[in-house]
Amino acid sequence: MTGMDIVGLRDAVREALDKSPLADAKSISVEIAEGEVVLKGSVASAAEWMEAEYAASTASSPLKIKNALTISGVWEAPKDDVYQAGVESFPASDPPSWTPG
Repeated sequence: MTGMDIVGLRDAVREALDKSPLADAKSISVEIAEGEVVLKGSVASAAEWMEAEYAASTASSPLKIKNALTISGVWEAPKDDVYQAGVESFPASDPPSWTPG
């Protein structure tokens, strides 16, 4: 692959990434190394990770894609409402026992 081919391929992949619905395609760098298109940088979600790989593969169909992107978004589980029962919530006739038996 000549230098001109590499520049043209890199530009084609860059254009495909810019056209894709990625939130921040500018944070992705494109390198051509040893017959592979290498994507580096970070994305916000697994969906964006897959979208970047797909966009790069459409622009460079004969070459292998190496997706070295990291997912920077932190997933937080929804908060659970936990209600702790206090001593006053037990009926007076049946107080809680903290000893076995």
